[in-house]
Amino acid sequence: MRSSRYLKIFAVCTLLYSCSKNTGDLTPPPAAGLPTIATSAITSIGSATAVSGGNITSDGGAAVTARGVVWDINSSPTLATSARTVDGAGTGSFTSYITGLSPNTIYYIRAYATNQKGTVYGDLKSFVTLASPGIPGDNDPLTPGNPTNAQASIAFPENYLKDNSYYKLAYSQSRGTPVWVAWHLQSEDIGSTPRQDDFRPDTNLPNGWYQVQSNSYSGSGFDRGHNCPSADRTSTVAANSSTFLMTNMIPQAPTLNQGPWAGLESFIRSSLVGSNNEAYIVMGNFGQGGYNSSNTLFNTIDGGNVTVPSKVWKVILIIPKGTNDLARINSTAIVLAVDMPNDNRMYSVSNSNDWRNYITTVNSLETEANASGVPLNLFQAIADSVRPVLKAKIYP
Repeated sequence: MRSSRYLKIFAVCTLLYSCSKNTGDLTPPPAAGLPTIATSAITSIGSATAVSGGNITSDGGAAVTARGVVWDINSSPTLATSARTVDGAGTGSFTSYITGLSPNTIYYIRAYATNQKGTVYGDLKSFVTLASPGIPGDNDPLTPGNPTNAQASIAFPENYLKDNSYYKLAYSQSRGTPVWVAWHLQSEDIGSTPRQDDFRPDTNLPNGWYQVQSNSYSGSGFDRGHNCPSADRTSTVAANSSTFLMTNMIPQAPTLNQGPWAGLESFIRSSLVGSNNEAYIVMGNFGQGGYNSSNTLFNTIDGGNVTVPSKVWKVILIIPKGTNDLARINSTAIVLAVDMPNDNRMYSVSNSNDWRNYITTVNSLETEANASGVPLNLFQAIADSVRPVLKAKIYP
């Protein structure tokens, strides 16, 4: 009897242990959570379109069944209240193409991901769409295209489009110089008006922006180098005076400015334009660090308010005089591009033809400028069939 009783107790204990073990094996998995998602940077911003997306690094324990981005002019876009894209399912990165936007408008955007638990949103980002592209008229400096898609909005402080009446420019607030200056040139722009020499700050910059002064370059060993030359605007006092605004200047090595650069400007006026042709000209700069009159390297001047560029470039597009210019620009147009170091050690004031040693193609110039952070893309308005031909031309 005692052995039988012990056997029963052992059997019960064994059963209890076994049940306890099996119960643990059958514990249900934890409830699914929400996915983890981040919003991608906004790129390819246009007047009506943009590109973004997201990256889902975890599905939260349940399959992601929908993903995309939501956007709105209000700062809390959701699936319930805002426009959206639907860009597949699952984890990983995805791209969203945003359409139907209004020009020159601030939008707020965030990525979303949905699983059985619900919808989660990524970090909130914002962007400003570009202004509606206009169609410049004849002789407008931007007829061949806006070189960096600059915009007349303080939302673009490093690519701020400004119209100085006799030329147009993209301005960099942080550098205190233009990114580029564009102007049109023909014989009617040349007259007998003397050089005004009225260097002055540009008071038409946005409120709160630093205004480079007429004496900001003093003692730096750099010239106040014109982009649009004084000698290209001698038809009236107002035209010539406009070229002395400091938004038209860069710190330029003296031997470069007074030697080959002056020689190039003269060559354009007398040999390329003359009385029968017209020119669309863009001058710009990129990089940091130039050598001054003491052959000393400087990255900035004016207490750091003005950046000294390392390269200075110019592109000239020549066509015969006429009307309806954009339609007349074809593969026979003359293109001259130069890309020159801003280095006082490399030039002589007496050698005005040295610019010929720095002739390049627009393609090569764009590659170097983009590598330096300037999104240069010239001739955007010119026909697709013509543009590549012009960009590949090398001046003889």
